[in-house]
Amino acid sequence: MKNYYIFIIIFIVFSSCTDRKKQDSKINKTNLSNHPYWGRIHPSDVTRFDTIKIPLEIDTYMFIDDISELETNKSDFNADLKLRLWSSFDEDEILKGNDTINLSADYLIEFDYKITENLYHSKWQWDGYYEDVKKYRYVKEMENKFHHKWDLRKYPFDKQKIRFSFTSLYDTSYVRIKNSKKFISSANEYLPNLKDGFVIDTILFKEEFIKSEIIEPFDNGIYDYQGGTERNEVRSRGVYEVVLSRQGSWLFFKLFLGSFLSLLLSWFVFLIPMSEFDAKSNLSVGAIFGAVGNKYFVDSAISSQVLTTADLINNLIITIVIFNVLLMIYQKNEKIKNKFLKNEKSALKISVSTFIICLSLIHI
Repeated sequence: MKNYYIFIIIFIVFSSCTDRKKQDSKINKTNLSNHPYWGRIHPSDVTRFDTIKIPLEIDTYMFIDDISELETNKSDFNADLKLRLWSSFDEDEILKGNDTINLSADYLIEFDYKITENLYHSKWQWDGYYEDVKKYRYVKEMENKFHHKWDLRKYPFDKQKIRFSFTSLYDTSYVRIKNSKKFISSANEYLPNLKDGFVIDTILFKEEFIKSEIIEPFDNGIYDYQGGTERNEVRSRGVYEVVLSRQGSWLFFKLFLGSFLSLLLSWFVFLIPMSEFDAKSNLSVGAIFGAVGNKYFVDSAISSQVLTTADLINNLIITIVIFNVLLMIYQKNEKIKNKFLKNEKSALKISVSTFIICLSLIHI
């Protein structure tokens, strides 16, 4: 009999723990009535049946109609977007006491943008209930300027990630932003104003967590108006990264044709006999001016304070051209008897091999 009572006590304890875990993922109407987010629910309407599962998950989707003015020397660009939100709750969600609460997706999160002279956007519009996903949809269109921080360290073989984001207006214990699994974000197959040479590889999504300046009392992650531990709200941010790469070889030829022609000119020097030293000298000087001039041309095409792959290639070519001039002067010096370096073909092989090895290291 004693064992029987012990078993009953253990069963009751475990049952209460289980019930507590189930309630942890729900917020009671009592909490809602005191909550600064969705308050103004009359306390007399409170019932124990009014619960809402939290956090509320909002599915997002983005379609890119067009991208324009995406220039390497500019920090902003224009984008024409169609935005979609899906939520399991409506604007006037009815609770047990016939009271209503606004749980619509556009009330819980916002799309991040700055007001510019190019701004055009529609208000969020309710677009119906979709039975296939059992959620309400809200739609919005926007055309605006957006900021982009260029990463040009691997230019012109770089990939750019331009960001668009949705941010929750409330703590992550109440609202989380998710990427829609049913509707995959995408872009027009043809973007008429996207600069030639750019192509969209993919659209990535990630959730970030932003620490808010607002401090509220929370208890075990849930808002507690009556004595929770105060902390900063942490808000969910859904970030779309549109990955753009450069397509085609025309940019490479545009940037480096002058440098490579100067390099070839400096190698032709080794094919001219030493008796024509003046001609060798003139070609070498021309090669130096051509390589340096092409470097300034590339620098004027981009505005970057970091060392790019294009800088490394141009600096390598200038170095090899100067190295060839030093080899030529070395060969002219009659006091030096090194037969290997005195040989024009051997000197050419050393120069070409050095360039290929260094270029492969840059590419790696």
